[in-house]
Amino acid sequence: MSNSFELLTGPIDTIQKKYEILSDIVSEYNGKVHGSQSHIVPNNIQLIVYYEIPLGQRDEVKRKFDQFVTIEVTKFYHPQ
Repeated sequence: MSNSFELLTGPIDTIQKKYEILSDIVSEYNGKVHGSQSHIVPNNIQLIVYYEIPLGQRDEVKRKFDQFVTIEVTKFYHPQ
């Protein structure tokens, strides 16, 4: 297994959506989310999410997460 993390930033509703997307992708690759740490910065929240996935899947998970976040966050802020 391989350990990794993502840094999620933004307002609470954005972080919730990103966390849901990341959790779903990690589960899809038979991985596990192990925990998180939050930090409050001016006008923003940062959440570090630690997860574990099978060896060799890190790049694919990160690519898929970046792709989904771009699509979902854009839809969230600019609904059609």
